[in-house]
Amino acid sequence: MKPVVIPLSMSHVYLLPCEGGYLQIDTGYQHDYPIYLKGLTKAGIALESMRYLLLTHHHDDHAGFLNEFTVDTNVIILVHENAKELLRHGKNDMSQGGGYVNNLIKFAAGIKMRFDPRWTLAFPPFLIRKQDIVINGDDSSILRQIGIPGKIFTTPGHSIDHITLILDDGTVFCGDAASSFLLWAGIHYCTVFMTDMDRAYQSWQKILDAGGRIIFPAHGKPFPAQKLNQNMGRIKTDRLARFF
Repeated sequence: MKPVVIPLSMSHVYLLPCEGGYLQIDTGYQHDYPIYLKGLTKAGIALESMRYLLLTHHHDDHAGFLNEFTVDTNVIILVHENAKELLRHGKNDMSQGGGYVNNLIKFAAGIKMRFDPRWTLAFPPFLIRKQDIVINGDDSSILRQIGIPGKIFTTPGHSIDHITLILDDGTVFCGDAASSFLLWAGIHYCTVFMTDMDRAYQSWQKILDAGGRIIFPAHGKPFPAQKLNQNMGRIKTDRLARFF
Protein backbone atom coordinates (compact mmCIF):
# COMPACT_ATOMS: atom_id res chain seq x y z
CA MET A 1 0.00 0.00 0.00
CA LYS A 2 1.61 3.24 -1.16
CA PRO A 3 1.01 6.23 1.14
CA VAL A 4 0.13 9.76 0.18
CA VAL A 5 2.92 11.94 1.55
CA ILE A 6 2.20 15.47 2.81
CA PRO A 7 5.47 17.35 3.53
CA LEU A 8 5.46 19.86 6.39
CA SER A 9 8.10 22.28 7.68
CA MET A 10 10.22 19.67 9.48
CA SER A 11 8.39 16.38 8.98
CA HIS A 12 5.95 14.40 6.86
CA VAL A 13 2.47 13.10 7.51
CA TYR A 14 1.30 10.00 5.68
CA LEU A 15 -2.19 9.11 4.48
CA LEU A 16 -3.37 5.53 3.97
CA PRO A 17 -6.67 4.66 2.25
CA CYS A 18 -9.12 3.09 4.70
CA GLU A 19 -12.83 2.41 4.97
CA GLY A 20 -14.65 5.62 4.09
CA GLY A 21 -11.60 7.77 3.48
CA TYR A 22 -8.08 7.97 4.91
CA LEU A 23 -6.12 7.19 8.03
CA GLN A 24 -3.56 9.91 8.71
CA ILE A 25 -0.33 9.28 10.59
CA ASP A 26 0.52 12.23 12.90
CA THR A 27 0.02 15.96 12.54
CA GLY A 28 2.84 18.53 12.68
CA TYR A 29 3.72 21.69 14.56
CA GLN A 30 0.76 23.96 15.19
CA HIS A 31 2.11 26.44 12.61
CA ASP A 32 2.20 23.62 10.02
CA TYR A 33 -1.59 23.48 9.70
CA PRO A 34 -1.82 25.88 6.70
CA ILE A 35 1.02 23.95 5.02
CA TYR A 36 -0.86 20.72 5.63
CA LEU A 37 -4.08 22.10 4.12
CA LYS A 38 -2.21 23.27 1.02
CA GLY A 39 -0.63 19.83 0.75
CA LEU A 40 -4.03 18.17 0.83
CA THR A 41 -5.30 20.49 -1.90
CA LYS A 42 -2.23 19.75 -4.04
CA ALA A 43 -2.85 16.01 -3.59
CA GLY A 44 -6.51 16.44 -4.54
CA ILE A 45 -7.75 15.13 -1.21
CA ALA A 46 -10.59 16.70 0.76
CA LEU A 47 -10.02 17.45 4.43
CA GLU A 48 -13.36 15.85 5.33
CA SER A 49 -12.12 12.51 3.96
CA MET A 50 -9.85 12.12 6.97
CA ARG A 51 -11.49 9.40 9.09
CA TYR A 52 -8.77 8.30 11.51
CA LEU A 53 -5.56 9.71 12.93
CA LEU A 54 -2.84 7.45 14.31
CA LEU A 55 -0.76 9.56 16.68
CA THR A 56 2.66 7.93 17.03
CA HIS A 57 3.43 10.02 20.14
CA HIS A 58 2.66 13.29 21.88
CA HIS A 59 5.55 15.59 20.87
CA ASP A 60 5.02 19.12 19.56
CA ASP A 61 5.96 18.26 15.96
CA HIS A 62 3.48 15.35 15.90
CA ALA A 63 0.50 16.67 17.87
CA GLY A 64 0.86 20.41 17.29
CA PHE A 65 -2.23 21.06 15.16
CA LEU A 66 -4.32 18.34 16.78
CA ASN A 67 -6.92 20.81 18.06
CA GLU A 68 -7.46 22.52 14.71
CA PHE A 69 -7.56 19.17 12.94
CA THR A 70 -10.19 17.66 15.23
CA VAL A 71 -12.36 20.79 15.03
CA ASP A 72 -12.34 20.73 11.23
CA THR A 73 -12.90 16.97 10.83
CA ASN A 74 -14.76 14.06 12.43
CA VAL A 75 -11.53 12.11 12.82
CA ILE A 76 -11.13 9.36 15.43
CA ILE A 77 -7.71 9.25 17.09
CA LEU A 78 -5.72 6.08 17.75
CA VAL A 79 -3.26 6.76 20.57
CA HIS A 80 -1.26 4.99 23.26
CA GLU A 81 -2.54 5.01 26.83
CA ASN A 82 0.61 6.80 28.01
CA ALA A 83 -0.09 9.74 25.69
CA LYS A 84 -3.35 10.77 27.37
CA GLU A 85 -1.83 12.76 30.24
CA LEU A 86 1.09 13.97 28.13
CA LEU A 87 -1.28 15.46 25.56
CA ARG A 88 -3.30 17.07 28.32
CA HIS A 89 -0.20 18.84 29.66
CA GLY A 90 0.80 20.18 26.24
CA LYS A 91 4.56 19.76 26.69
CA ASN A 92 7.13 17.29 25.45
CA ASP A 93 7.73 14.86 28.30
CA MET A 94 11.04 15.45 30.10
CA SER A 95 10.41 13.13 33.04
CA GLN A 96 12.12 10.08 31.51
CA GLY A 97 15.63 11.45 31.03
CA GLY A 98 17.41 11.10 27.72
CA GLY A 99 19.05 13.68 25.51
CA TYR A 100 20.36 14.54 22.05
CA VAL A 101 22.17 11.71 20.31
CA ASN A 102 25.47 13.63 20.30
CA ASN A 103 26.98 17.02 21.10
CA LEU A 104 26.86 18.21 17.49
CA ILE A 105 23.09 17.75 17.44
CA LYS A 106 22.82 19.45 20.85
CA PHE A 107 24.77 22.44 19.52
CA ALA A 108 22.62 22.69 16.37
CA ALA A 109 19.41 22.37 18.39
CA GLY A 110 20.57 25.12 20.74
CA ILE A 111 21.05 27.48 17.80
CA LYS A 112 17.62 26.65 16.41
CA MET A 113 15.97 27.18 19.79
CA ARG A 114 17.70 30.55 20.17
CA PHE A 115 16.64 31.91 16.77
CA ASP A 116 13.24 30.21 16.33
CA PRO A 117 10.84 31.52 19.01
CA ARG A 118 8.22 28.96 17.94
CA TRP A 119 10.42 26.04 18.98
CA THR A 120 9.44 25.76 22.63
CA LEU A 121 8.81 21.97 22.93
CA ALA A 122 5.21 22.84 23.84
CA PHE A 123 1.91 22.54 21.98
CA PRO A 124 -1.76 23.32 22.62
CA PRO A 125 -3.06 20.81 25.20
CA PHE A 126 -5.51 18.21 23.95
CA LEU A 127 -7.99 16.00 25.82
CA ILE A 128 -8.59 12.53 24.43
CA ARG A 129 -12.33 12.12 23.76
CA LYS A 130 -14.79 9.26 24.28
CA GLN A 131 -14.79 8.37 20.59
CA ASP A 132 -11.02 8.05 20.41
CA ILE A 133 -9.32 4.64 20.60
CA VAL A 134 -6.73 4.15 23.34
CA ILE A 135 -4.15 1.40 22.81
CA ASN A 136 -2.46 -0.37 25.73
CA GLY A 137 -0.24 -2.79 23.81
CA ASP A 138 0.40 -4.34 20.41
CA ASP A 139 -2.81 -4.61 18.42
CA SER A 140 -3.56 -6.77 15.38
CA SER A 141 -7.26 -6.04 14.90
CA ILE A 142 -8.04 -2.29 14.93
CA LEU A 143 -6.47 -1.50 11.56
CA ARG A 144 -8.08 -4.49 9.85
CA GLN A 145 -11.48 -3.37 11.09
CA ILE A 146 -11.08 -0.17 9.06
CA GLY A 147 -9.66 -1.85 5.96
CA ILE A 148 -5.91 -1.48 6.50
CA PRO A 149 -3.88 -4.73 6.37
CA GLY A 150 -1.50 -4.11 9.23
CA LYS A 151 -0.79 -4.02 12.94
CA ILE A 152 0.06 -1.44 15.60
CA PHE A 153 3.11 -2.04 17.79
CA THR A 154 4.28 -0.27 20.93
CA THR A 155 7.77 1.07 20.23
CA PRO A 156 9.12 3.07 23.20
CA GLY A 157 12.63 4.51 23.32
CA HIS A 158 12.12 7.92 21.77
CA SER A 159 9.20 8.45 24.17
CA ILE A 160 7.17 6.28 26.53
CA ASP A 161 3.97 6.59 24.48
CA HIS A 162 5.37 5.71 21.06
CA ILE A 163 3.52 3.42 18.64
CA THR A 164 4.35 2.24 15.10
CA LEU A 165 2.17 1.02 12.22
CA ILE A 166 3.47 -1.97 10.22
CA LEU A 167 1.62 -3.14 7.12
CA ASP A 168 1.50 -6.80 6.10
CA ASP A 169 3.72 -6.02 3.10
CA GLY A 170 6.52 -4.80 5.40
CA THR A 171 5.90 -1.07 5.03
CA VAL A 172 6.61 0.67 8.34
CA PHE A 173 5.39 4.07 9.52
CA CYS A 174 7.61 4.58 12.52
CA GLY A 175 7.05 8.18 13.61
CA ASP A 176 10.19 9.02 15.59
CA ALA A 177 11.19 5.46 16.48
CA ALA A 178 13.81 5.91 13.75
CA SER A 179 14.86 8.63 11.30
CA SER A 180 17.01 9.34 8.24
CA PHE A 181 17.17 13.08 8.94
CA LEU A 182 20.68 14.55 9.50
CA LEU A 183 22.47 11.26 8.88
CA TRP A 184 25.66 13.23 8.16
CA ALA A 185 25.63 14.36 11.81
CA GLY A 186 26.02 10.82 13.15
CA ILE A 187 22.48 10.02 14.29
CA HIS A 188 22.79 6.40 13.06
CA TYR A 189 19.09 6.31 12.08
CA CYS A 190 17.87 7.49 15.49
CA THR A 191 15.95 10.72 15.86
CA VAL A 192 17.87 13.69 17.22
CA PHE A 193 16.48 13.22 20.74
CA MET A 194 16.12 9.83 22.42
CA THR A 195 15.01 8.78 25.90
CA ASP A 196 16.21 5.19 26.40
CA MET A 197 18.47 3.56 23.83
CA ASP A 198 18.04 0.01 25.15
CA ARG A 199 14.28 0.28 24.71
CA ALA A 200 14.72 2.03 21.36
CA TYR A 201 16.81 -0.83 20.00
CA GLN A 202 14.34 -3.35 21.38
CA SER A 203 11.69 -1.48 19.40
CA TRP A 204 13.88 -1.65 16.29
CA GLN A 205 14.19 -5.40 16.76
CA LYS A 206 10.42 -5.67 17.12
CA ILE A 207 10.02 -3.85 13.80
CA LEU A 208 12.45 -6.25 12.12
CA ASP A 209 10.86 -9.31 13.71
CA ALA A 210 7.45 -8.15 12.46
CA GLY A 211 8.72 -8.23 8.89
CA GLY A 212 9.58 -4.56 8.48
CA ARG A 213 11.00 -4.01 5.00
CA ILE A 214 10.88 -0.28 4.19
CA ILE A 215 10.77 2.47 6.80
CA PHE A 216 8.79 5.68 6.33
CA PRO A 217 9.99 7.99 9.12
CA ALA A 218 8.43 11.27 10.18
CA HIS A 219 11.79 12.95 9.54
CA GLY A 220 13.79 12.14 6.43
CA LYS A 221 13.36 9.92 3.40
CA PRO A 222 12.22 6.28 3.36
CA PHE A 223 15.01 3.77 3.91
CA PRO A 224 15.49 -0.03 4.00
CA ALA A 225 14.68 -1.60 7.35
CA GLN A 226 18.03 -3.39 7.21
CA LYS A 227 19.64 -0.07 8.16
CA LEU A 228 18.17 -0.59 11.64
CA ASN A 229 19.98 -3.89 12.00
CA GLN A 230 23.24 -2.37 10.75
CA ASN A 231 23.11 0.45 13.31
CA MET A 232 21.73 -1.48 16.28
CA GLY A 233 23.41 -0.58 19.56
CA ARG A 234 25.68 2.16 18.22
CA ILE A 235 24.42 4.85 20.63
CA LYS A 236 24.33 4.36 24.40
CA THR A 237 21.90 6.03 26.78
CA ASP A 238 24.70 7.23 29.05
CA ARG A 239 26.38 8.94 26.08
CA LEU A 240 23.35 11.06 25.19
CA ALA A 241 23.93 14.83 25.42
CA ARG A 242 21.47 15.93 28.08
CA PHE A 243 19.92 19.38 27.99
CA PHE A 244 17.71 19.38 31.12
